[in-house]
Amino acid sequence: MSTPTRQDRDWQRTSWPTGGLHGRFLVPSHLLKATESALVTFRGPEGPHEGIVFWGGREMEEITLYTTEVTPRAVHTRGSVQCDEAAIREVVHALRPHGLGLLAQVHSHPGGDARHSDGDDSMILLPFEGMLSIVVPWFGKDGMHPLSSCGIHQFQEGRWVLCNKNLNGIQVVPGMVDLR
Repeated sequence: MSTPTRQDRDWQRTSWPTGGLHGRFLVPSHLLKATESALVTFRGPEGPHEGIVFWGGREMEEITLYTTEVTPRAVHTRGSVQCDEAAIREVVHALRPHGLGLLAQVHSHPGGDARHSDGDDSMILLPFEGMLSIVVPWFGKDGMHPLSSCGIHQFQEGRWVLCNKNLNGIQVVPGMVDLR
């Protein structure tokens, strides 16, 4: 992550709880590509806007497997993105027939600071223990590779924690292998 600019700091608090990532997470490479593609579509007449997607998947005994990117209806500007309860409900209803749950949120920020803003912490409607919230800098235009260039936040003990340790618990796995 790059150093926050004054503009970035104006809408964020000065300290964040930090710690290690809890659990193991598998992210197929095609899911990252789909997420990158979706985030850059959030635009207005003045240019790029913050964007948001949700990841669906399955929680298993010792691992979370993400499978599906869902782009919701959202109200978005250069400096914010928000989904209402109806939009979240639509995401859940799109995933449920496939036996999938809404397990993570990914959204973009305008600058290089990929930490949660105060609004990010309070506006996530369905946080649960272990949930990931990933912030992609620069409106997502630089992609998500490496994943450590993004802000990885996890809901731990009733609060959002910026994970700066144990990030190897998130593993990007191939979406396809051709052995011809």
